Amino acid sequence: MSPLKCSFLISGLTAAGLILGASAASAETLVGMAPTVHLAVQKVTSQSQLAEMLRSQGYSDIHLSAVAATPATPHPELISSLTDHPEKVPVRSGWNGVAVKDGQVVQVYVDN
Repeated sequence: MSPLKCSFLISGLTAAGLILGASAASAETLVGMAPTVHLAVQKVTSQSQLAEMLRSQGYSDIHLSAVAATPATPHPELISSLTDHPEKVPVRSGWNGVAVKDGQVVQVYVDN
């Protein structure tokens, strides 16, 4: 391979690496900026109690789900059969649903 072709190849690979690196960093930043609320709950046992706790802290439009989000079901909080009976659904560590505060939708996480 001629030195000129080698130079172009190296330049192209370097540029691609910089672009891909910037994309990965941007994605990380966006994920890190997702609005969330983390609650340390000890006496709350059901999602209905969690919803009451959120309401008392100024949250509204609370949608908690009986199952965690997965790639196959990224928004289970929108499926009514998974949100019908919050009094029967135990609070679980991690993501439990979404709520709105000051006009902004936040992800609801429980830290035990």
